[in-house]
Amino acid sequence: MITYRPFFRTLANDTRLRILHFLAEHGTACVSDIVAGTGLRQSTVSVNLQQLLQCRFVRLVRQGREHCYSLNAETIRPLLRLLDRHVEKYCQECR
Repeated sequence: MITYRPFFRTLANDTRLRILHFLAEHGTACVSDIVAGTGLRQSTVSVNLQQLLQCRFVRLVRQGREHCYSLNAETIRPLLRLLDRHVEKYCQECR
């Protein structure tokens, strides 16, 4: 039996969701860009990026000395679009 717990545990975190939405909007971004764009502390961003990376929600691209991240375009980007449509259509009372 496949367990979805790690997936949903990763997704059910406000900090990680902020990072995912930032990357969805801005594409590839380095840690310093994510920090500036989200207002989160650098250590918070780094710790949460490691969790997102471990579950392959994001991909790591090294650009010189910087570590830059992008959404997993195959699964996570389409999933976020689907979730946005679902929330918009069905979750008006949930907000």
